[in-house]
Amino acid sequence: MNPILAQAAGFVAMFFNIFSYQKKSARGIIAFQFIGTVFFALNYLMLGAYIGAMLNLVGMIRGIMFLKKDTTRVDRMGWVIVFGIAYIGAYILNFTVLGKAPTVFNLATEILPVIAMFATHLAYRYESPKILRRFCLIASVSWLIFNVINIALGAILCEVFGLVSNIIAMVRLDKKE
Repeated sequence: MNPILAQAAGFVAMFFNIFSYQKKSARGIIAFQFIGTVFFALNYLMLGAYIGAMLNLVGMIRGIMFLKKDTTRVDRMGWVIVFGIAYIGAYILNFTVLGKAPTVFNLATEILPVIAMFATHLAYRYESPKILRRFCLIASVSWLIFNVINIALGAILCEVFGLVSNIIAMVRLDKKE
């Protein structure tokens, strides 16, 4: 794959994810992060970081469901379990079907995006942007470590800027709550 196109997709995703934290509603944060997720799936696929691509595909479905959570009731615990199975399933597929070597390093590295997806899923269950931002902080740190290891430049910058943006929003917006 073309590494320039892969990084370009990461930079487009970065834009949407960084500015998502400046949205005043949980729905706005989720919508912007959904668009970023689409581009990150492409980014990871083109970089060969297949666990990242698979989890972002699951994340797209999750994002759509959370945008329509009044009808899907995706904020219920049953959905946490369903999506949790999908996250863990992607982790297992990565080492079985996709052939990633199950070394101690790879097992530890590839679990980071799974942790991030769980944290984001839990975040989306809350209407409070304050709580959502706290869970997203955990997700950002997990993705940042994974991205550094996989040298996903757009994603690295996204998480650094996203962390800064999230912390600014916590100080600027959450102190009012």
